[in-house]
Amino acid sequence: METDNDKTDFHDRIKSDDLENASSKSLSIEDWSDIENVQSSYSSIFGNEKFLVRTFDMSDRISALISWSEFASQRSLKLINYFKQIDEFEDLNVDDRFTLIKYNLLPLYLLQRCTNYDFLTGSIVSETDEDRLKRREFYTLCYGESGIRESFKSLMHSLSIVTQQDSTLINLLLLVLLFSKGLSMDENEPLLKDIFAVNRAQSHYIRLTWNYLVYKQGEEKTSKQFIQLLSEISRIQSITTLFRDYFRSQFRSSDTLDRFSPLMHAVLNIA
Repeated sequence: METDNDKTDFHDRIKSDDLENASSKSLSIEDWSDIENVQSSYSSIFGNEKFLVRTFDMSDRISALISWSEFASQRSLKLINYFKQIDEFEDLNVDDRFTLIKYNLLPLYLLQRCTNYDFLTGSIVSETDEDRLKRREFYTLCYGESGIRESFKSLMHSLSIVTQQDSTLINLLLLVLLFSKGLSMDENEPLLKDIFAVNRAQSHYIRLTWNYLVYKQGEEKTSKQFIQLLSEISRIQSITTLFRDYFRSQFRSSDTLDRFSPLMHAVLNIA
């Protein structure tokens, strides 16, 4: 059973002794095997992904937000299928798996989106100018003057630069954040039943991420990149809170709630 003393901030955990045993020279055979398994699991879900031009419902703001919830739900289901292939996740207590998905899926969705973001054009990779214009109009209707669209694009830009859109790094970061208790900063998030199992899983992927980056670029650059990544994680948290508060303010009637994607309804914890 988790206690208040067990709820250590995950930023501190990433900067703690989880990295003390990380290799400074090379990846072990076990590390390579784990990384290959992660890459294989991710590719099996997202590898052949094609981005189709979506038909947006722009009748009004609520219809547009419901339309967003539908394709966000489809992408989120892919993330869930990815996580279900990770042994450390499947071995967790069933209630803890539910809690981690429910409260961490939105920030994970934001991180995964940067893999398809072209920071030179400020849009989704391979979009035409016409598609880009339609998408801009759609999101302007969705979010109005809330600042969400601008914050999202700024996050995608900085994440793309800090991660260098390294697919292996992003795949590993998704798992580090998946096992992050308190990532959502939602006061309604319940205690975990086996916090030690969750911490062990996260520690494993923190160490693996560190070893991978050290192998790729050395300890000095890796240390700097970890600091940058921590800053980006804080930004993800802030935008997650912005998303959640905005959607809660928009959906106040049972009629509109019934039209919203059930998965995103749960992820955004809309009462």
